[in-house]
Amino acid sequence: MTVKRLNSYLHSTPRTLLFYFAVLILLIASGISGVGFALNSPIFLLAGFGIWIIWFVIIFACVLPQTDITLCNRTKLLKRGALIIFVTVFLCGLVESVGTVIFVPRLIKDQNISADFRQVMTEWKDGFQYTDATALSQQAVENMLNGRNPYAHANVVQALLGYNGTYDRVTPLRVGVLSNVFPYPDNSQLEQIWDKAIQTPLQVPIELESRVCYPAASFLLPAPFIFLGITDIRIVYAIFFLAGLAYAVWIIPKKKRLLFIGVVLISLELWNSIGGGGEIGALGFPFLIVAWLTLDRNLWLSSICMGLAVATKQTFWFFLPFYLILCLRTHGMKNMLAVLSVIAGMFFITNLPFLIAGPKLWISSITSPMTDPMFPMGTGLITLVTSGIWHIRSAMPFTVLEAVALIVAVLWYFRYCGRYPQTGIVLAAIPLLFAWRSQFGYFFYVDIISLAYIMVHDRSAQEAITPNSNLSDNRPVNLMPVSK
Repeated sequence: MTVKRLNSYLHSTPRTLLFYFAVLILLIASGISGVGFALNSPIFLLAGFGIWIIWFVIIFACVLPQTDITLCNRTKLLKRGALIIFVTVFLCGLVESVGTVIFVPRLIKDQNISADFRQVMTEWKDGFQYTDATALSQQAVENMLNGRNPYAHANVVQALLGYNGTYDRVTPLRVGVLSNVFPYPDNSQLEQIWDKAIQTPLQVPIELESRVCYPAASFLLPAPFIFLGITDIRIVYAIFFLAGLAYAVWIIPKKKRLLFIGVVLISLELWNSIGGGGEIGALGFPFLIVAWLTLDRNLWLSSICMGLAVATKQTFWFFLPFYLILCLRTHGMKNMLAVLSVIAGMFFITNLPFLIAGPKLWISSITSPMTDPMFPMGTGLITLVTSGIWHIRSAMPFTVLEAVALIVAVLWYFRYCGRYPQTGIVLAAIPLLFAWRSQFGYFFYVDIISLAYIMVHDRSAQEAITPNSNLSDNRPVNLMPVSK
């Protein structure tokens, strides 16, 4: 297929084409930040943080209708750039797949290359192994199927040993021998703790997080698949993720599907995360994207899916206030309250048995990401701490900033939802930039869901910004999708 012919398939607007550039920026930011973490390099960490900020700016521009008018004379240039990015990144993805299987293991063993490069390659290879969260989730499924309370029988040492995880895939805590370590323990310290732990796997060191840290849907949803014989929970995550993408592709108008599929295919950081099993969010992704895309099509399906999303992982809770505001503006107060009741019902139906079995255990488990003394980590503002610029050892200032950012974002959206309904998805992720732990996986889905939402609920950019528009900030939003 020639470039000219492929161009004809890209029925697009400037801001939808801009998503290709956002994906490229995301890959660069993740790569540089990853190198910074592997080498403990302040320069790479700060550079990665700066590029992440650029990514957020681009994504926010993508969801603003004005961007189409601003870049209306650059459509052909953007289309060429999008094609170049797609071909380049897609080929890089193929090279990465082959290299990870064949060449990376050899490079790790090659003593003629620098130790820093071998360390980066080792971190890369380990990224495709079970994380502690993934291992604990699969252990939770198996415990439940065997009639045991998953929250009461979590053991990260046994879980990682059972699924071939390694010491550098644990989540260390700032207690015990690590109480005075900052900003993060090095590999030798983690290895010492791990070597001691595997001698007595039933006794988990206090320095290792060993809770099932997620709401119950995180192990209830995969349970039928594990029961039917799937032995790797990462396959289950992939099934759920692909189901969400399939629904989005089906509901997006035919003439726009190719552009959406192209963005998905080159989102290598997302595929890498799912391949490594490190992103439980893949399990809630289909429910989140269906919830947003069906809000104006099937209110009850939308509310049920949103309930399952928030019952899967805590980061999806940040989307809830924006979803409810959009529901309020679209369907009115009465329906919004009904939707909120359904969401709360779905959350408590999935979690109630475990809440009754051990209230204190359940509460301490699902709040542990916020309350346990974890080390700072991520690509957001916390980079200033992990790089050594800020000497702050308390998570409280970041928690306050995160709360303030959420409040400001919610108030802004409540005021301008009528004019910019599609910004809610991006605004939901902004507070996580200020978190004590703002890891890569918290942001991977924002661009995919935003693009799908824009393509389904496409309005003319001119209508959105013209003063005579029949849309006002204080009137209900018309979100009827374009026809297929």
